[in-house]
Amino acid sequence: MKIDIVGVGCPKCRQMTAEVTAAVAQLGLEAEIGRIDDPFTIAQMGIFTLPQLMINGQLARFRYRGRASIQKLLEEQL
Repeated sequence: MKIDIVGVGCPKCRQMTAEVTAAVAQLGLEAEIGRIDDPFTIAQMGIFTLPQLMINGQLARFRYRGRASIQKLLEEQL
């Protein structure tokens, strides 16, 4: 599984990165976690609310409410 955190490095983006890492570890998933942080690239993708997640190249449509919401999203991807 490939997970990208889309964001420019704000505190909320860093928090999401930590929560994604923890959720992946807790679920025992094999995942490559990356970042998309170039503002031009993010704008070209049509993303204007940050942070966001991309899973296997697809923008995840979910409401970010902390690690529980991330864990639920990842479980749905299994």
